[in-house]
Amino acid sequence: MQELVFLPAHRLARLVRAREVSAIELLEAHLEQVARHNVRLNALVTVDGSRARARAREADAALARGEVWGPLHGVPVTVKDSFETAGLRTTSGFDRLARYVPRQDATVVARLKAAGAVLVGKTNLPTLALDTQTHNPIFGRTNNPWDMERTSGGSTGGGAAAVASGMSPLEVGSDIGGSVRIPSHFCGVFGLKPSEGLIPLSGHIPGMPGAPRGVRHQGVAGPVARTVEDLRLALRLLMGPDGRDSEVTPVSMREVSRRELRTYRFAWTDSLGGLPVSAETRSALDALARELLRAGCTVEHCAPDLDFEEVWDTWGRLLGGEIGSEMTTMPRLLTAFQFGSMKGTSTLNRAILRGLQGRMADYAEALTTRDRLMGKLESFLSEWDAWLCPVTVGTAFTHRPSGEWLEVDEQRVQYLSGTVGHTSLFNVTGHPVVVVPLPRARTGALPLGVQVVGRRWQDEALLSVAEALTDVTGPFRRPPDV
Repeated sequence: MQELVFLPAHRLARLVRAREVSAIELLEAHLEQVARHNVRLNALVTVDGSRARARAREADAALARGEVWGPLHGVPVTVKDSFETAGLRTTSGFDRLARYVPRQDATVVARLKAAGAVLVGKTNLPTLALDTQTHNPIFGRTNNPWDMERTSGGSTGGGAAAVASGMSPLEVGSDIGGSVRIPSHFCGVFGLKPSEGLIPLSGHIPGMPGAPRGVRHQGVAGPVARTVEDLRLALRLLMGPDGRDSEVTPVSMREVSRRELRTYRFAWTDSLGGLPVSAETRSALDALARELLRAGCTVEHCAPDLDFEEVWDTWGRLLGGEIGSEMTTMPRLLTAFQFGSMKGTSTLNRAILRGLQGRMADYAEALTTRDRLMGKLESFLSEWDAWLCPVTVGTAFTHRPSGEWLEVDEQRVQYLSGTVGHTSLFNVTGHPVVVVPLPRARTGALPLGVQVVGRRWQDEALLSVAEALTDVTGPFRRPPDV
């Protein structure tokens, strides 16, 4: 049963449908893994054991009658605690919502259930999903399964830790500045930030329940898994309009056949906007580029002609402006993410504060800049199958107060710049990104991932590229102590 919990979701689904393992056996294996490891990791904050067992037994009974609910029939899953779950506590790590029990499922939750999934529980996150470490006043912090003294990242940090440690084969998180990608990178799993407007965010907190929705740009829902195939499966199940989120575009995904690796064209860079990255990061990306060249790919070290100070300013102003519109319902938000008290200053800090204090004219100006940046990146990507770049300035860092400096080899880097400096560009422009774990440089090394960036609305094509990349990078590797 120990090995069962490390199989990918699509294989577990096949086993259940073939009746080689029952849904209840599969659930119990995952609940045992939760009981074994969650005390030290604190990845799941609400475990819905009784309802999950009832659902699993129903799945087995349905299968005995010849009924298959969907592609995830009987497969255990988890969701980030920012997504509403009917009849099950949803807090978004915010003390005001510590006892909030929604009446309706978020769209992504409803679609997982419609596909036959068994919801095991909810995963930890920072307060209102606004930090790159996972900790909050209700549930405390989540630890990285590779090193308990290090962060799992944020804001989908509980979900990435759960997937990496075998407590869940599939997680649905959210990402407004790197919140799926940074935890995937830190925990050594695969993560997808889809094109903006592809998956509904209905029932996500923030915005606050019953309040006007202020955050309308840059944020997406996306899956975390142990294979690219599971990311593809989740995307197909979750995408499309729901009648609630008016920002979702009815884009049809076309089947994309995987090509031979040697036919792909890759651009790559080891830093964005002059941000320092660790020597280990540079070495890993350079090694990946050399392996792709040896495989026959076209590979070039290059980047789009973008002003990254402008990129970071635009991201911060839009985020601050839209969050600021909800400040009447989230009055402690500034304290939660400490925008105004982070040590050191950066364009990102200043831009968020400017957005929080801004006028409609400033907000409209930021949206106009966003349009231009989107076009420039799309033009660059039209020449490549994918662009490869770092996720953050280094591997998972040790737990610390939000806003403390980060150490990159012999340099100190401001907190926001060191975490979202490489990821926020793609929230500004809405492009899809897959994080693929890279091979370990040495025994005991912490996980390190790469952002694989594709053209807007070409998510299926990007997933095919990412899958081909695994010929070089290899499969998921489990942490040693799970």
